Formats: sequence, C-alpha cells, structure tokens
Amino acid sequence: MTLPPDYHVHTRFSCDSEAQMATFCEAAIARGLREIALTDHADFGPDDPPGYFRPAEYLAAIEHCRARYAGQLTIRAGVEMGEPHIFTPEARDVLSAGEFDFVIGSAHYADGMQAGWKPAFFEQSLQQAYEAYFRQVVCLAQEGDFDILGHLDLVKRDAYKFGKPYDGPGPYADMIRTALRATVERGKGIEINTSPLRKGLSEPCPSPDILRWYRELGGEILTLGSDAHTPDAVGADIETALEMARAAGFARLARFERRQLVWMSIE
Repeated sequence: MTLPPDYHVHTRFSCDSEAQMATFCEAAIARGLREIALTDHADFGPDDPPGYFRPAEYLAAIEHCRARYAGQLTIRAGVEMGEPHIFTPEARDVLSAGEFDFVIGSAHYADGMQAGWKPAFFEQSLQQAYEAYFRQVVCLAQEGDFDILGHLDLVKRDAYKFGKPYDGPGPYADMIRTALRATVERGKGIEINTSPLRKGLSEPCPSPDILRWYRELGGEILTLGSDAHTPDAVGADIETALEMARAAGFARLARFERRQLVWMSIE
C-alpha cells in the first residue's frame, strides 16, 4: 500500500528539533513515503525564541533536498505558523520570503497569550484553561492566513503531559463547531495529527468526534501529519490516521503545491 503524505514534519529550522532536513527525507523514503511537507515553526509569541525560523536559508535547504532526492520523494515547502491571526505582519514577512506550498495555522497560546504548553497554564481552573484555549482556536480559524488548522484540540496533549484530566470535546462543542464552521466557510482544512498517540494518548488530534463534526459541517479538506521532530517519527501512525479518515467518511485527502489544493483519492 502506498502511504499517504506526511504533512507535518519539523527539522532543525524549528527551535524544538535538531535533525538535519536530509535525514528526514531519507527516513521518509525508508518508511515508504512518496511525499512530505517540511513544516518548521515560525512563532512570534512572548515565550518563543525570536528569529529562529530563517525563511531564506530554509527554502535554500528545501531546494538542495529536492535536487538530491529527485525521483524518490516529493518535498513540499511548508511552515507551521503560530497565531498568524495575531502576528499578521510577521507571518506576511515570512511568506513573502519565497515560494511556500503549505501553511499550517496553529494555536500554541490560549486567549490572553497564555503559553498552553507550560505547567502554569494548568494551575487555573481547568475549564477556564480549556475555554481560553478554544477561544484562541476560534479566532485563528476565523481570521488567520493558513491552509490547514493544526492539531485543533492540542490542549489535551499538554494536559496529559502534566497529569491533568481533559473532559473531551463535549463541554466545548459550541466553540469547536464555531471554529470548524469558519474553517469550512473560508475554504480551509484541518489535519489529523498523530503525535498524541506517540505520547500515550488513545486518540490523535482531533478526536474522532471533532473529525465527525467537521465532516457533518461540510468539511472536506484534510491532511495527515505525524508532527515528527525526530526522523524516526516520520510517518508514525499515518495508517491509523488514514483509517480514522475513512471511518469519518473521507474518500480523499488534500495535498498542496504553491498553496493550491490538489486532491488524492484514498479509495
């Protein structure tokens, strides 16, 4: 079986990965992937290291790998943009540096720019924390420049990491549906991000319920991504994500070239 593309991968151009781009490409080829999107972090929040993502250098490295692995692997130039609805000028500057194929829009900070990946975030009322996170997701979905909304319910992954309970999407369904509706109406998509499965959770981001809501609201644009930060994780649990997509009624996945949607069948 031909594996679907992994559209969420981080190399040394992200502040939280040290691996060379070429090692990810070689790992993808060895895994049997024919296409990947390298989506390094471009983050501008108060707790992010400034200026870490260097677009010109990143795009030059992409071209080097494309030449090196031509005929073996299709390599998409992507970026995971943190809070592009807040850092609009900064995001625009990154994207104007060259030709990008694909943009993930992600909420790593909750409403009020609370760092949702730090333990202090979970010291408040958990309902308050989760509502603050999903409020940010709604704003991102309504206003951000992106192609795919990243790891929509990411907050559950950090809650698990810090030993905090997460009561599922039900209590936040109205906010989540609002975000999904905006995504659909704007012609954007979401991803199935498999990273929670590697970290001990029983489901990816988003949960099957949220994926079903997206489909019921008319959502069609869907990518799969490992959120790999090390080469050994490239393509991890992609088969699981593929089956989840099929179970939710998806017959095709999205690919992107120069930020234009290209469909691939999963029938």
